[in-house]
Amino acid sequence: MVNNNGSNPSSLTLRLPLNGQKIQMNNVTAVILAGGRSNRMGVSAKAMLMFGGETLLSRISNRIAPQADRLLINGDPRFLVNSQYPVIEDRTDPFSGPLAGLYSALVDPSALESEYILVVPCDSPFVPIDLATSLLAAMGDADIACARYEGIPQPTFSLWHRRQTDVITKALLGRGDGGFKPLMTELDTVYVDWVESAVNPFLNINTPDDMQLAEGFLCL
Repeated sequence: MVNNNGSNPSSLTLRLPLNGQKIQMNNVTAVILAGGRSNRMGVSAKAMLMFGGETLLSRISNRIAPQADRLLINGDPRFLVNSQYPVIEDRTDPFSGPLAGLYSALVDPSALESEYILVVPCDSPFVPIDLATSLLAAMGDADIACARYEGIPQPTFSLWHRRQTDVITKALLGRGDGGFKPLMTELDTVYVDWVESAVNPFLNINTPDDMQLAEGFLCL
């Protein structure tokens, strides 16, 4: 396990369960964060943009759904009408950041029996198909397991233990910042390094140029 700022060189590099242990994925609810603004893309819902013949939301859902017992989509139902999975709105003010999406999943009735919440963004078409397994295998007694690539933490690709729901709630209500980084510093966080590959599995599509770049990787 690494220290909270993720700088410890003895961090974990994992892609498979540790020591052959059985990973109980029925303890995991995954939530795709699709509630942010998409100003740079010029659309209301970036998740509904087409990518490789399907929407970003559909592509990411298909990669994440097999990794968890249930999948939720966090966003505005008006713009996510074609989602094949339940859409949950923020239970806070709109556009309160990814922390609001995590909180909304934690308190959703369908997820109350899940010990862990996996969060992923709606704009990362190459999200690893073993993300949940690898993070859960590394988690141990930590509060959070966070992916890291090329030495850079990826907070929106992370697994959170339910026992910190009260802390998450207080942070969300008491801060203007709805990001994950402050809590990852405060809580017990383990960082999991991903092996470098030709395509960054954590690539985010934030601009039209990003979309063009990502589409170029489809043939690799």
